[in-house]
Amino acid sequence: MPSSSSRPGRNERLNALRRQLVLDAAQRVFERDGLEKTTIRAIAAEAGCTTGAIYPWFAGKETIYGALLEESLERLHAHLSRAAEAADARTAARSAIHAFFGYYAERRTDFSLGMYLFQGLGPRGLGREMDERLNARLRQCVDLLGQALARTKSWSAAVVEVEQMNLFTYLMGLLLLQHTHRLKSLGQRADALLDNYCHALEQR
Repeated sequence: MPSSSSRPGRNERLNALRRQLVLDAAQRVFERDGLEKTTIRAIAAEAGCTTGAIYPWFAGKETIYGALLEESLERLHAHLSRAAEAADARTAARSAIHAFFGYYAERRTDFSLGMYLFQGLGPRGLGREMDERLNARLRQCVDLLGQALARTKSWSAAVVEVEQMNLFTYLMGLLLLQHTHRLKSLGQRADALLDNYCHALEQR
């Protein structure tokens, strides 16, 4: 018979599993219906639970969206950190660039989350507090690009600050073209464009 001391741990694992089931279901609904048309009722139906089972964790669909995006950004940060640790100074920038692009190229849903594409192209947010937290998470990822640039190039902090945003903008634009299949229609390949960018960067 399990001891009473083991029950809290088991309950925590069950709660974490149920919360993740809601998140997974919500992601599928966001992909299918978009943020605007998604309802808590639809998420509950997809997750196989009642709407009342969702509210202990999430106040609404925007909170769920924010949780999905925050987890995605945390995974991106860990992915970039591992790439940075594995690279020497000479290849740090190239490694970070390919790691960032590769992460989103292989994860269309994460890219759509990050670009808020599930709610169209309108400049809508998720509320001031959540937007600030998510922006801070994103900034940490962009800063990792800057740190890699600084390892490869002997630039001042001010130059790195500008160049990391230029790089981030370039990568997100390239990813958008990749995921909308515009690169192929233009007769371009993402890997070739990335290599050209890295080569030009290293020659500066």
